[in-house]
Amino acid sequence: MTAAQIVTAAPPTPNGDLHLGHLSGPYSGADIFTRAARLRGRSALYVTGSDIHQSYVPTKARRLGLRPEAMAQSFAEHIEAVFATIGFATDSYVLPQHSPLHTQVVRDFVSTLYQRGALEERTDTGLYCVACERYLFEAYVGGGCPRCGADSDGNSCENCAWPNVVTDLVKPRCHGCGGRPVPRDFDRLFFPLSDYADRLRAYHRDVILSPQLEALCLDLLDRGLPDIPVSHPTDWGIPVPVPGFEQQRIYVWVEMVPGYFAALAAGLAALQGSPGDWRAAWGDPGSRVVQFFGFDNGYFHAVLFPALMMAYDRELPLPAALLTNEFYLLDDAKFSTSRGHAIWAGELLEHAAPDAVRFVLAYDRPETRRTNFTWDRFRALADGELAGTWQSWLDSLFDRLTAQYGGSVPVQQPVTASQRRFLARLEHLADDCLAAYEADGFSPQTAARTLCELVRSSAEFSCGQQRVRDFQPDSAEATAAMVLEVTAARSLALLASPVMPAFADRLWGALGAQAPMTWHGVSPAPAGCQIVERAPVFFAPFDASPD
Repeated sequence: MTAAQIVTAAPPTPNGDLHLGHLSGPYSGADIFTRAARLRGRSALYVTGSDIHQSYVPTKARRLGLRPEAMAQSFAEHIEAVFATIGFATDSYVLPQHSPLHTQVVRDFVSTLYQRGALEERTDTGLYCVACERYLFEAYVGGGCPRCGADSDGNSCENCAWPNVVTDLVKPRCHGCGGRPVPRDFDRLFFPLSDYADRLRAYHRDVILSPQLEALCLDLLDRGLPDIPVSHPTDWGIPVPVPGFEQQRIYVWVEMVPGYFAALAAGLAALQGSPGDWRAAWGDPGSRVVQFFGFDNGYFHAVLFPALMMAYDRELPLPAALLTNEFYLLDDAKFSTSRGHAIWAGELLEHAAPDAVRFVLAYDRPETRRTNFTWDRFRALADGELAGTWQSWLDSLFDRLTAQYGGSVPVQQPVTASQRRFLARLEHLADDCLAAYEADGFSPQTAARTLCELVRSSAEFSCGQQRVRDFQPDSAEATAAMVLEVTAARSLALLASPVMPAFADRLWGALGAQAPMTWHGVSPAPAGCQIVERAPVFFAPFDASPD
């Protein structure tokens, strides 16, 4: 079995709890995209996992006085539980430490690169801490980014998304002891990324990129690409399957490419009950790969990963869309686990309905610029917009339908010009919302705000039809007005399902719908469809009291 849409989200690192900044990006984005594809009748698989081999795992465990394996297992299980609570419907969530398939696919990938001459054995300068007796890279070292000057860890800058080669950090320091590292030569395997510049330019002309990612790729290629170490002399990660380098570990960002392949195989296996052929699914002419990740990981997904795939198998299709998000801020500052400047996802979900959280994250999703979370903003959207505006209109609709028609949806085509205009308005809003769910215009922010406009337009239409209801309650015009409002509610349930699946299910059921939730256009309810009287389809007000 193959999937028409293969959706990946950059795997979360199990070195801490998830906060709203994490949820606002690739995980919610990938889930919304996957659900929207299924709403349109397209098959889709959403795969991710746990990024256990990041150097940030052992460094965090050392600070906490824990064994890295035990700490990573605990955080990975917690993250998976948060995903389940908020309704991220992943088809596979791979824990590499428990997946022989993951390890095998990764080792085969690196072995194939080496056998095909895509990797070079090279002695080159790195950084070393004499006091800690440690080779320094990634989480073990920091300094000024050579590109933007911001404080950066080794190998990549979170602020500007540019890679570094560690030795070019400005005033580097060891994160273990704070001391100044010294240069030292190391034998490592390198991937000559610069050899792929022309092919990457051609790829970037066709792939769907956000404007800021497009600009990053142009800048990287214009300034020249660095050669990338594929192996590191460290003690955390998957051993390198190349003679002479067995004591080194595979660079985790190289591991991630075949990690996606292994996650796809696991998702296919779960779907069909037997081992899945990731290569057949990934390479199927009817399939398309869509990847979600934060902009700070843009260099990896848009430059390094495609080049590695080109070197691994020239026939393997590259991802069709690379969809990013910017940082989600908390009170105008970055979420920070180390500083405790965060709102933890698990704690928030104990006080607010998951769909309310999903809606707020979509409405203010940091797509092309950083956006900001505040408690006042959260309450205004969760309580004011959803439990207020949306629920008020739905309550009014259900009450009127019950009182006038006994809860049985009547049948009647639009009669007046204003009713025909409203139907056209519904169709236009539906088109806008569906376009925001597509890869080439993906914007949960636009979708959420369009849903709000659908509700406001429906409430205004209802007010405009009040005179007909009051003075000609049994007329064709009054009946048509009621049918159109029910049609709007049905459309709301369907169109909101990628963003708020639990709410959509409740509303769909309350409207008496029996068919699966699949989009077939703006359409009225079947004749005689019986609603549930005054169903509680929405949320209780937000009840958290933050410190």
